[in-house]
Amino acid sequence: MKNNQSFSEKFESVLGPLAMKISQNMYITSIRDAMLAYMPFTFIGSIALIIAFFPVPQVTEFITNLFGSDAWVGYLLYINGATIAIGGLIVVLSMAKSLAEKIDTNILQAILTSLVSFYLLLPLTNIDGVSYLDVSLLSAQSIFLALLTSMLATILYKKIEERGITIKMPDSVPPAVSGPFESVIPSLIVIVVFFVLRVVLEAGFQTDALTVIDKFLGAPLTMVGGSLIGMVFVKVFEQLLWFFGIHGGSIVNAAMDPIHQVLEDQNRTASIAGDLPTNIISLSFKNHFASIGVVGAVIAIVIISKSKRYREMGKIAMVPYIFNIGEPALFGIPLLLNPTYFIPFVFTNGIVTVIAYGAFALGLVPVPTGFAQLPWTTPLLISGYFVTGSIRGSLLQLVLIAVATLIWIPFVKIEDKKLVEQENQPIDENIETQEV
Repeated sequence: MKNNQSFSEKFESVLGPLAMKISQNMYITSIRDAMLAYMPFTFIGSIALIIAFFPVPQVTEFITNLFGSDAWVGYLLYINGATIAIGGLIVVLSMAKSLAEKIDTNILQAILTSLVSFYLLLPLTNIDGVSYLDVSLLSAQSIFLALLTSMLATILYKKIEERGITIKMPDSVPPAVSGPFESVIPSLIVIVVFFVLRVVLEAGFQTDALTVIDKFLGAPLTMVGGSLIGMVFVKVFEQLLWFFGIHGGSIVNAAMDPIHQVLEDQNRTASIAGDLPTNIISLSFKNHFASIGVVGAVIAIVIISKSKRYREMGKIAMVPYIFNIGEPALFGIPLLLNPTYFIPFVFTNGIVTVIAYGAFALGLVPVPTGFAQLPWTTPLLISGYFVTGSIRGSLLQLVLIAVATLIWIPFVKIEDKKLVEQENQPIDENIETQEV
């Protein structure tokens, strides 16, 4: 036991500070904030898409007959076009706001300057001598460009502001009037920088920033994040952080959610076009299939526990876990820093990820359509049905829950047996044991 404790303490002393630095990094936290700000709109857009392309044909036929035509589908797509389809635009605004708050600069001007800079870098389509912006470029495919642009524009704005390169107004001028004037020069310099970058890429290299970012950053990251090996590594690393009491989700999701959102958006676009989605790994896969692990501990405790403590803890933890809220189980059982549970806690998610990937790759379950971008709190079985558009998605989740539970059962038996022995000890002996 001492060896396990010394190893845990040594491991935590190395991993803890590193994870803490990452979790407190202003760029990482700003990316996380930007993706969280985008999330509600993906859910809103998903509701419209689920209704428009409901997985039960009889439902859509009924609505069509009710209105006398299928024009209602097109109307619902307006919501998709105003939410999910402008993901890049939403992210550039929210990223700039979050970062501007952290570095204490003019928030409104940082947001607007980032927006203009982002627009400057987007390629335009020329039709009959008139240039147009293809609105589809504002979707999740431009998320990487949005994050980088807002980051660079906001930091550059702050640096210029710090050097005092602004239009100074008399103290008698109200802040509401002097503020916009003081932001003219910083915004101008930032916009000129991005303008020059655009001209250099377009005139010198016959390309654009979106293509460059996608080729040298987006594509490699998507390849790694969209692979089975990458997903297994991410889930194991996330659980490893959690085991030592570090919020693994906040660290891992900040880096991986932009990648998985792009893959999700590609599936959505293919589904709307009537094609089959091809990305097995996506945000839906990560949230609703690859994250089934700790629920197995709770179910195992409910099924096999004999100790009073575990029986009561199972009742408390089970209800929140219906909505995938695991804190009562993590801290109440507890699962964190418990050497007995190290193996199932860290590796179960990775195992179910491989099984789920195999089911999709073999065609046993339809690949998530991208229509239903449900929040992670959506109960299992319900989420499996809607993200895949098939009852087979729910059945796969049921299989994964069963596998996770079977993995946890032998480890739960070990801990439960210890608790039973403690509870069956005479009161005086039990008190003496606790004092020791």
